[in-house]
Amino acid sequence: MNYNLGNISKLLEKLFKAGFDTEKTILMMSLEDLTKIPDITSLEITIILDLKSAIKTKKIIAFLSGNKNIEKKEEKK
Repeated sequence: MNYNLGNISKLLEKLFKAGFDTEKTILMMSLEDLTKIPDITSLEITIILDLKSAIKTKKIIAFLSGNKNIEKKEEKK
């Protein structure tokens, strides 16, 4: 799925309002936690999964820029 910085910022606002405002709380987020976020969409769930991956691999800028090929390029080195 494709998403942009606007989609990411809307999701981050929802996460912050729901109390997920640090890398640690986002990484610890469970499926049950998702049900507590009002009006979450399937696209936003996909973004959360990608965000969690970006946090784990320390590739936040690549995530925010939408560059999904950076991880693959770095793996080839």
